[in-house]
Amino acid sequence: MGAMEPGYTTSMTDPTNQPNRHAEFERERGVHSVDVTASVAHVAAAVGAEENQPARIQAMFRVLADASVPVFFVKLHGQDVTFCVEADRLDDVERVLEGAGFACRTRRDLAIVTVHAGTMRDLIGIMVRIADALQMAQARMYAVGDSHSSVQCLIDGDRTTAAVKQLKAAFGLEAAGE
Repeated sequence: MGAMEPGYTTSMTDPTNQPNRHAEFERERGVHSVDVTASVAHVAAAVGAEENQPARIQAMFRVLADASVPVFFVKLHGQDVTFCVEADRLDDVERVLEGAGFACRTRRDLAIVTVHAGTMRDLIGIMVRIADALQMAQARMYAVGDSHSSVQCLIDGDRTTAAVKQLKAAFGLEAAGE
């Protein structure tokens, strides 16, 4: 039998109608860990107006690639592109970008705190709980990213310990003795 026509239902013995027990487990499990990527720097590079922006973005990433500088946490914002690099590569980034004619602003001493869950999109209110926990830790968020199983928050590196503690408390992940 192909696609179902309106008004038809499947029988309980139809294998396509069986509940996905793995999905139920993932949904029930919720947040299962918090981890940290330390020693991160954030870069905002000016790429200019829309008319030549795609070519400027390509050129910017080409000069970084030619200098063997890995980038991550990339975001496009109007006339800027922001991204993260390992903190010890920030001087290289500034030198290479400025040498290629790209103005940039940088922020040092950051960390990315990542909250993991099996099916992040099924958890109601997770961003509010994350934001509340980071505020309680006095950890300012500079950028946020997400995937189907995680939320990443770029914060001040000196607030990492407090942020992890608050996030673990918010999601019931405190280890024995903490």
